[in-house]
Amino acid sequence: MNLLIDIGNTRVKWAIQELDKLDTFAAIAHHQDDFSATLISAWRLLAMPDCIYIACVGSIEIKQLLINIIRLVWSNCPIQEIHSEKFSCGVSNGYLNPEKLGVDRWLAMLGAYEHYSAPLCIVDFGTAITLDVIDEHGWHLGGLIMPGLTLLKQSLNKGTADLSYCTEPHEQGLANSTQAAIYSGSLYAIKGFIEAGLMQCAQTTQLILTGGDALFLADILKLEAVVDTELVFKGIALLSSEKSPL
Repeated sequence: MNLLIDIGNTRVKWAIQELDKLDTFAAIAHHQDDFSATLISAWRLLAMPDCIYIACVGSIEIKQLLINIIRLVWSNCPIQEIHSEKFSCGVSNGYLNPEKLGVDRWLAMLGAYEHYSAPLCIVDFGTAITLDVIDEHGWHLGGLIMPGLTLLKQSLNKGTADLSYCTEPHEQGLANSTQAAIYSGSLYAIKGFIEAGLMQCAQTTQLILTGGDALFLADILKLEAVVDTELVFKGIALLSSEKSPL
């Protein structure tokens, strides 16, 4: 049994890998007051993993805290950190400096290419929204990044005097209130971002959505897409069979 950990900008997510099966998905926000205590309690319910695989795009401080917690719960468990590479699992990294590609994007691409038919456009709705395109030969053609839904709405609150942060849903379209206008404007920006990415694909491309806001945005934006919120873990699971625990 392996423990797979995805350290994002907002949450820490984990899953259990038993042979080829993924199970026991869970997540906790970094800012939660009882963050450490909750992780310790949750992980003490698990048997000691054969290996723990970590993918991190969060801060070094959060990663080190996680490692300290792991050592507290399982002092001798091997830990393997995963990084973006030039080539793996049939996918060629399109970045000039492959290691600079966010490892969550890399893993989502590996998971998508393994489980779906290319060409693919993978959109990850997290703190930031990322879009990456893979052609039928597994070549990563590049990607796009924009602020996520929450960041879009927060930016207006922080950068202006009178536009408050919008949390409530509203009907989409031309709005008769500032809150509704921010809500629709943010959603249309995201939809335009995805459409712009798809327009640069040379042929019909399968849209795959992942990340914390994937289900919500797929429904509200009426996107013709497959929603797979486990893509990053599927990518880690693929690599776990290739990596030797440290």
